[in-house]
Amino acid sequence: MLVDTHAHLYWKDYKQDLDEVIQRAKDAGVGIIINVGVDVEKSREAAQVSDKLALSGVEGYSTIGIHPHEAIKYAKNGQTLSDRTRFVQEDIDLLGKIYSDNPKKVVAVGECGLDYYSDPEFTPPTLSVSKIKQLQRQLFQAQIDLAKKLNLPLIVHCRDDRSHNPQNSEAWDEVLKMVGNHPTILHCYSGLLQTTKRVFEKPSILISFAATITYPKNEYLREAAKLLPLEKICLETDCPFLPPQSKRGQRNEPANVLEIAQLIAQLKEISLEDVANQTSANVKQILRLHSG
Repeated sequence: MLVDTHAHLYWKDYKQDLDEVIQRAKDAGVGIIINVGVDVEKSREAAQVSDKLALSGVEGYSTIGIHPHEAIKYAKNGQTLSDRTRFVQEDIDLLGKIYSDNPKKVVAVGECGLDYYSDPEFTPPTLSVSKIKQLQRQLFQAQIDLAKKLNLPLIVHCRDDRSHNPQNSEAWDEVLKMVGNHPTILHCYSGLLQTTKRVFEKPSILISFAATITYPKNEYLREAAKLLPLEKICLETDCPFLPPQSKRGQRNEPANVLEIAQLIAQLKEISLEDVANQTSANVKQILRLHSG
């Protein structure tokens, strides 16, 4: 059995054929799918999709979280630090309400984190880069605090801007410092060698490989998979985004987690069954799932 630790099946891309998507996942051996929230409303929708998964014979769980790109909205709504803090806390309280309404379904806080990649859509000219980073850190810390309060693990999004310095690890350095020893899944892992070595020192952290590991340019991710013990690895699709190399340009879906597992098995020269069994056990332990 395989686990897709990071899916967004509530996305509009699946409105027409979600039943078929779920069936293909089952056919590929996917037995558990975690639907990950990216804002308050999507966190609600993630919980609703998990109900549909259960009716279809797949274990479905969800998360509550606010993506770092959402941080800029708090600057638009709050002109002072106290205003921004209040608006952030209001959304954190709403996330807590979603959890209290679905305590057996919601298994983590996230995706939350830091995204320092310079994307014009999320870098408004009215805000400096340092201000955006400050807003992201504030939002991330609030969700770390929520995870500790609810005794839930974190699912963390992290991306550095390496456009000028290919060795830049600023965001990853800050993420590892902020999460400390809290149980955490590093979603869609993109850390460089120095970051991977630091994760070795944190027994409470799992690295989650998405299909980016199949892209020809990402040899550093394949090297990370070879380096890491299987007990530190889990798998994800981040669907509908980031399809594997064999399906570039297509919508991604949970069935494609099989292709990632196959590559991990090839890289580590072990069986697909070993990869499936251990990565599934890793996820069940960190998310405290009690399936058979």
